[in-house]
Amino acid sequence: MNARTERDLDAAEWIGSGLLARDPGDETVRRYTARLLQAQGRSAHALDHWTALRDSDANDFEAAFHLAEASVAAGLAPDAAAREAAPAANALFRAAIVDALASPAHALEGEFRHIAISGVAYCGSTLLDRVLGGLPGVKSIGESHWITKVHRDGRYCDMTLSEPLEDAKFVPCTVCGARCEVLTPAFRRSLAADNTNWYRKIAARVGTRILVSADKNLPKLTDKDPLLDLSALVVFKSPEQAWASQLDKLPKDRDESFYEAECRKYVDVWSRAYSAYLNHFRPHGRVVFLNFDAFTRDPEPLLRAVCEALDLGFDADVLSRTVPGHAIGGNGRAMRRLRDKDYGVDITPLPEPVLDPAHSAIIAGHPGAQAAWRRLMDRHASLA
Repeated sequence: MNARTERDLDAAEWIGSGLLARDPGDETVRRYTARLLQAQGRSAHALDHWTALRDSDANDFEAAFHLAEASVAAGLAPDAAAREAAPAANALFRAAIVDALASPAHALEGEFRHIAISGVAYCGSTLLDRVLGGLPGVKSIGESHWITKVHRDGRYCDMTLSEPLEDAKFVPCTVCGARCEVLTPAFRRSLAADNTNWYRKIAARVGTRILVSADKNLPKLTDKDPLLDLSALVVFKSPEQAWASQLDKLPKDRDESFYEAECRKYVDVWSRAYSAYLNHFRPHGRVVFLNFDAFTRDPEPLLRAVCEALDLGFDADVLSRTVPGHAIGGNGRAMRRLRDKDYGVDITPLPEPVLDPAHSAIIAGHPGAQAAWRRLMDRHASLA
């Protein structure tokens, strides 16, 4: 993972090959490796990986699409290429491959900037995604990885296209709902087929040359953009405030030992995540760190500083009202508050978290978290 986030792509490929030699069935590593090769324009080198993924799952749409694409490039008709690429899949699946071959998503060409809002869950990314998405010339997509997810058997999972496209229960656009005219089923299918230029395709679809996303975590960012052609706004709360947000999402009827154990696990996760941003995150563009606690106390000067650091046009009006274009996913509570107020933005200071003394002691006694917190605040201070 460090090689991926540091953009040491040769090392990432070499490590991936070694891991696959030990465990050929590691589909996560194999898919990342295939996507990296595609992003580098080395599609022929990716074919063995797509074949292995297709052989492991007959309904792996991305793998089957790339195999069919290669066959079409070699002169095979699309129908025959789909049959050859997905011999064990049903007719609907193969028809979806043909349709995706016929209507690929357009990737924005030329000048383009992607601002990736990053951090751990409940760090304030949904609000900042929507606020930045209202700035001049900017549009936000939210958590773009949800675009190709469907609800099936009580959970969200990757679309397979072995069912009619019109029956798929996609994650809805948070503004338009399930019938969004921009995030259409056909567009979602095209992204499921070909991950290459993911963010440029979304930017072309929503009509912008500056796209803001809130996919947040590093594995998702490197999966969707193996080349890390982006700038980033890393958003963080204090470890106490972050734990208070996480604690609010946990069940309310457990004993104290449960919450103390969860606190220990969470502080480990928080510390590792932000240490990775501090030590290993090297995208093409600039990385800016923002303390969300401070932002809620004094949003306008900090938003202005973020805009200056990321070369975005500033508009204070987005701190009072902003309408997301076609953002998807994000914190459900935050989105409901925006919709209920006709997208009026109400930024109020976060109250100081009142924690169980045992939880406070766990956080205060975690060397990694305390070291990361000090370094995060040093990076935040450089905004001023």
